Amino acid sequence: MNNQVKIIVNNLDAQEVKRIKLYVKNLIQIVGENLAVTILDPRYNGDYNKQLEKYDDIISVLPNSKINSFYISIYLHSDRQDNIKQFIESYIGKEKFTIEKNENGQQFLKQDGQTRVKVSTNMAGQITAVDFIKAGQNIPHQRVSVNSTGNIQVIRSFSEKNRLPLIDKYVDTELKTQMVVHFDERGFRSGYQLTSQEEPVVYSEIDLYEQWFNRVIEKDDYIINVNRHYDVLFEHYHDINKVFLM
Repeated sequence: MNNQVKIIVNNLDAQEVKRIKLYVKNLIQIVGENLAVTILDPRYNGDYNKQLEKYDDIISVLPNSKINSFYISIYLHSDRQDNIKQFIESYIGKEKFTIEKNENGQQFLKQDGQTRVKVSTNMAGQITAVDFIKAGQNIPHQRVSVNSTGNIQVIRSFSEKNRLPLIDKYVDTELKTQMVVHFDERGFRSGYQLTSQEEPVVYSEIDLYEQWFNRVIEKDDYIINVNRHYDVLFEHYHDINKVFLM
């Protein structure tokens, strides 16, 4: 049976991948060659698809390994694409809108001369964000971030008083909310909840990722922690002889 090794990272650039290969090589000298390596990546990426492409490149040079991303694990629940279209259609409903487009490729859905939906695109014409504006207002009450397959990653709601963010909903490919992030009156993140896992609200990213680690790390796993922000998590909950803080 393979020894399970979980490597917690802070980045995955070329230098970091080289270091990971060295760490695994050194661990083999201690416990033997029967290792199954899983890299745990807690970082958010504005386009999960680009992140997955990078993962494919990394895995090609790290045999017997896989990568588990916190954010992709709560997002990638189906092969569905272009769910932004459904989201806009649901927002519009049966109301009548006119469509205008500027020289930068942005589209504006207008009603009685007022912009109600603003669609932002990149140079390739792909939708990157959509703003939704209530009638009689000129600032968005909601904004969604969209990745390169046309799927929404985050739905952000804004305060109508001060324009600061109120809440972020991280959704999956079926537009079901998986995680909610709350903001305080200054617009800073103040609470996190993995609603899909029925986890309690926590008040820091470290506590949030601890909930994830508790699900994906078994007590007999070897841990190589390259992300020093999380050293504290393993002081009391894991066999110290199986934890390597790099």
